[in-house]
Amino acid sequence: MDRRDPNRTRLRAAVLLAGLAAATAAWAAPTARASAKHNGDAAAALPDDADAQDNDTAADAQRADGEASTLRQMFALGEVDGNLRTLYYANHNAFFLDSVAGDHDRHTASIGGKLGFTTAELHGISIRLSTYAQRNFARSSDSNDLDETGYNRDLGRDIATLGEAYLQYDDHELRLRAGNQALSDVPFTATYDYRIIPQLYQGVSARYGGPDRYLSAMRIYRYKSRIADSYDRTTNYNADAFEAAPPNTRSETDGFWAVGGADKATFGASQLSGKAWFVNYLDYADMTYVEGKIADGNGTIRPFFGAQFIRETDDGRALLGRIDHHTYGAQLGIERRSLTATLNYDYIPRERDSVLNGALVTPYAHNEASGPLFAQPYLTSTQDLGAGNAYAAAIKGAPSEHTLLGARYSYMDLIPESGGESIGQSEYLVYAIYNLSGAFEGLSVSDFFAYQTQKTQDRDFWENRLAIEYAF
Repeated sequence: MDRRDPNRTRLRAAVLLAGLAAATAAWAAPTARASAKHNGDAAAALPDDADAQDNDTAADAQRADGEASTLRQMFALGEVDGNLRTLYYANHNAFFLDSVAGDHDRHTASIGGKLGFTTAELHGISIRLSTYAQRNFARSSDSNDLDETGYNRDLGRDIATLGEAYLQYDDHELRLRAGNQALSDVPFTATYDYRIIPQLYQGVSARYGGPDRYLSAMRIYRYKSRIADSYDRTTNYNADAFEAAPPNTRSETDGFWAVGGADKATFGASQLSGKAWFVNYLDYADMTYVEGKIADGNGTIRPFFGAQFIRETDDGRALLGRIDHHTYGAQLGIERRSLTATLNYDYIPRERDSVLNGALVTPYAHNEASGPLFAQPYLTSTQDLGAGNAYAAAIKGAPSEHTLLGARYSYMDLIPESGGESIGQSEYLVYAIYNLSGAFEGLSVSDFFAYQTQKTQDRDFWENRLAIEYAF
């Protein structure tokens, strides 16, 4: 646990939040310059001083391309971005813990956000910096729900921290990046940005290609979870860093390396896509992930079918113990305009002497997200629940331009212990997201409500997550 002076941490958070608010007001002002930026006009990034506006024609051409020709322009033509968020989480019998820690209802609200700056490119080179802050301003009075600083563990304590800080080279196909960064492509090792502060990674990465066809490789040395204010050698399995319930460890790791890619092709009326990754979680596990989909590219109603396969074994010191895991998944769905409906299934064979009866080990997604698994609940993660059969049916669509609605039912027929009983977990999820427009462009409101039952539990678990965000 972090034993720093909580008053000092609160002061850092308050100062950074004030800076975020001031920056938001300045950059969101309804000036012609801001309007041009929203319209994609590169000239909107020009500084306000007259000297910069009197540069020669060649420099103006560089601005139009978003490319700097001097070191000064590299910073002057940079862009500021960020968000302000407030989250309110309310739940009952959080994660079925009443039987362990007494009454475990959690109600907490947090406010915070991000302020980032990215320079313009100079010969393909750019710099990215961002900082985050969050503060709990309302919380449950239940002592079981609080950490040693007195703050709710679900949304995290008060934090003011450096986020991204990297140097990047990009020639439109090849991208090289070194430093503190977000990850998006790697299965079970991505940056899940649904709270105020996301997970971030420290290391080097390379990516060649476009959105659908690419090769990627990386070596990550350190990690910062959503409740940490610095990068270290822990994972979500570290009991003293992320409060991980067993299986857990107090040993640190040297991170991971990964290599993978994706491709997409069209054959007649069919579209084929696939991705494959190998990830070496040092001293935890070696994971191979393969996924493929085939879809009808024509017609109003477009059916598709997907399949996934995961193989994982223990690595090095095997900090969690023996790992012998397989996942076999299938997905059947249809698309019609904005509407997508799917039936999902994952089969995880039971392995008696393997972690959680043969479950998948995910050091950076444990107690966080189910990653790309087809069948998954919302409040808990499939890979943390054991081995067996996982089912899900989902539907989502946009009834209007600014509104997204969705629902999902999942059933986890999973057994966490050899010879044990299936948890028989059912979850019902409904959600709505609304993005405002016009004068309120950038403002969004979302609400997710999920209700879970388990055969092995006497009381049910539900949670409502309300989020209001302004992004600029």
